[in-house]
Amino acid sequence: MSRELEYLDKKSMKTWLPLRPADGHKGTFGKVYAIGGSVGLTGAPVFAAKAAARTGSGLVFLGVPEKIYPITAAMCMEAMPSPLPGRDGHLSAEAFFKILERMNTCDAGLIGPGIGRSQELSLLVCRLLEQTRVPLVLDADALYAIRKQKEVLKFRAEKGFVTILTPHEGEFAYLEGDLALGRVEAAQRFAETYGCILVLKGPCTVIAQPQGKAYINTTGNSGMAKGGSGDVLSGMILSLLGQRMEPVRAATLAVWLHGLAGDLSKEELGEFSMLPSDMIERIPAAIRYLQEG
Repeated sequence: MSRELEYLDKKSMKTWLPLRPADGHKGTFGKVYAIGGSVGLTGAPVFAAKAAARTGSGLVFLGVPEKIYPITAAMCMEAMPSPLPGRDGHLSAEAFFKILERMNTCDAGLIGPGIGRSQELSLLVCRLLEQTRVPLVLDADALYAIRKQKEVLKFRAEKGFVTILTPHEGEFAYLEGDLALGRVEAAQRFAETYGCILVLKGPCTVIAQPQGKAYINTTGNSGMAKGGSGDVLSGMILSLLGQRMEPVRAATLAVWLHGLAGDLSKEELGEFSMLPSDMIERIPAAIRYLQEG
């Protein structure tokens, strides 16, 4: 299998930016659904939802455990949060049918930001992967949930369902990715084995597709190494995926724009003080940079 490698630049990313037809409406620009949150991790799904809205989604739905719903609702003005059945501040198995009903009416879904860890959650996540037809992004503890059930990724690939995984190196390690091969080779091999798109986060993030080709990101800085940054990225990928971009392009463009938003934050605020919320606020400037140049 061919293993091409391409470094990202402004010229190539500009041609990938989705068009915004003048007569478009909310449905034109995609309906997306993010699932996550738990007691102590209320900010993660909010970051993802806000990033999705900033990246152009027409409608952003957010499902969180009922115990944290009032907090989430107070923080979300542009997204539409709703309470889901929970237990001990986490989503419970009883949330399955409500999630599935909403998810399969949307153009793309995200599972993971702030969702937490438990055996019940692992079963819930794997069930959703088996039953959800729409393209899915798996982030954070959704990756932990499938660590012993990775065959579900092959099942989705065989059905023609799109799955995008966004691990950092620690998460990739418990998914049994072989970093001894080097970041690029390890990402390519994992994507090929499981039929998914693999976004291996870190300096020079690698985006690998099942067919063997990989992209290397050239934007970003160490100021982005803070809790919440990955939630912003997952929301951006979700948004572009919901706008019906070709999946590997959605993941790749989101990574590049995410890094550029981080670079713009660094220029204005410095690497020590910049926050994930600052990056969300600079997504519009990152997109304009592509449109104008």
